[in-house]
Parts: sequence; C-alpha cells; structure tokens
Amino acid sequence: MTTVAVTGAAGFLGRHLCARLADGGVAVRALVRRPDGDPIPGARSVARLDLPDAIDEGALRDVDVLLHAAWTSREPDARVAERVNVEGTRRLLAAARRAGIGRVVFVSSVAAAADAPNVYGRTKAAAEALLDPVRDVVVRPGTILSCDRGGIFGLMTGLMRRVHVVPLFGGGRQPLQTVHVDDATEALARVIEHGLTGALNVAEPAPRSFRDVLRIAADCMRVRCVFVPLPFAPVLAAVRLAERAGLPTPLKSESLLGLQGLRVVAVERDLAMLDLRVRPVTESLRDIFVQR
Repeated sequence: MTTVAVTGAAGFLGRHLCARLADGGVAVRALVRRPDGDPIPGARSVARLDLPDAIDEGALRDVDVLLHAAWTSREPDARVAERVNVEGTRRLLAAARRAGIGRVVFVSSVAAAADAPNVYGRTKAAAEALLDPVRDVVVRPGTILSCDRGGIFGLMTGLMRRVHVVPLFGGGRQPLQTVHVDDATEALARVIEHGLTGALNVAEPAPRSFRDVLRIAADCMRVRCVFVPLPFAPVLAAVRLAERAGLPTPLKSESLLGLQGLRVVAVERDLAMLDLRVRPVTESLRDIFVQR
C-alpha cells in the first residue's frame, strides 16, 4: 500500500485530497497546524506541521510520497510569505529527503511566475524551483471551483447572494481557466498513481473572462445582479491604503493583484498525459450551484 503524507490537509484542497486518496486505497498521513482540530476525512494519522519551524519529522518516516499543499495564500508582506512558504518548503523538503522520501508532489498554481504581480504567484514560482524535476512533480491547477471555495470568487458569489451587486475590477476582462475541485484532486491522485514527474498544468483548455464566469455563476444561482465595472488602479490604491491603516477590508490587495496576474496556459498535452477530462466552467458551476 502506498503511503502519502499530505501537508495542508485541513485546508480547502487538502481535505478533498485526503478523501480522494483514501478512496483509492492510499494510506494518508495528514500534516496540519492543529492536530487536535476537526477530523480529516480519510486520514489514518495526523501530525503537526506549522511552517517554517514546526515539522514533525517522525511523521515523514516510511512515507512513499509527500504531497505538499500547505500554503499561506493571502499574505501581502513579501518577507513573511517568503519565510513561511518558500523557506518553509525548503526545510520541509530537506526533512523529507532525510526521512528517505523519494518523491514530492507540489501543488502550485497556473499563476506561478517569477514576475507575477502578487506575492502568491512569485512565492509559488520560487518554491517550484526548489524541487528536483527528475524525481518530483509540480502540479499547477487553474482557479479551483467548489461550493466551499473562498478567495475572490467566493467573495463575489457571496455579494451576488446578499446585495445583488457585483464589482468588476478592470471591467472583469481577465482570462480565467478554472478546474472543478474533483478534477483537481483526480489529477493529483493520477500523478501519484502513474509516477509522473516534471510539471503539469491542470485546467479547462478554453479560458473565459472573469466577467463571463461571474455571469454564469449568477445564472446558476438564479439571482439577478447588477454588474458594476470599476477601474483597477484606484480600487487597488484604496485597498492598500486601508490595509496600511489597519482597517478591515473584505477585499485584499493580494486578491486584486492575483486578478491582474491571470494568464492563459497550455493544458492539452498535460491533460492527455493524465487521461483526464477537465469539465468546462459552465458544467462546474452547475454542479456546484444547481445539482447539490
């Protein structure tokens, strides 16, 4: 039986991953900040991992694959994000090698780029560079869609339900490649099962604009909304000013910069390698908002 240690197992994607891997006969070890928290579906054991300093190296022994999904995703301070995410990944990888783990699967993002406008994209790219492409694998999902998804998409759909007014930053023209959470977890499970290495992009092949995705979501939720285009730069400046003043804001500058950094990536070859169909955004949103 394959044993997989999953970091960030208590998070949004991590919980789905643990359940999918367990269903496939994998022995799952969940690595989380609070081992005494809510039970992790599918996990056979739970150990503490709080990057960059708290790593339970005993939990890495006799593990076949380390699936690294833990990440501080909305940290605007580049120094803090660098320490937690990049230095934390560096220390985790060193501990994994000492424990004899031969293969690491890193959950990155299609937004990962050294010149990304947001800290999230830059630190994902920096962490990717720490892996060995010969024996490890980087999986870059698109924007993950789920009924329990947070982030800016969750914020927008929440506004649809509550106030029926949706701001479109920069007119909502940003290209968006999405992936249903079940397709993302299936891709990661197949990467482990097939022993793939290198780097793989996992998202729907045809991008839609952020505006179109929000309109589809509104239709699926059966809510009537007013979409209000807003200029990007003034909104970003106002959010940054509020953050510097310590004022609470529903929208974070990191999320806005993430929108600015959205780009289109090629996925056809990688999906063929995985023998995986990623459902289009309309199908994903119908599943999330209509069928459940």
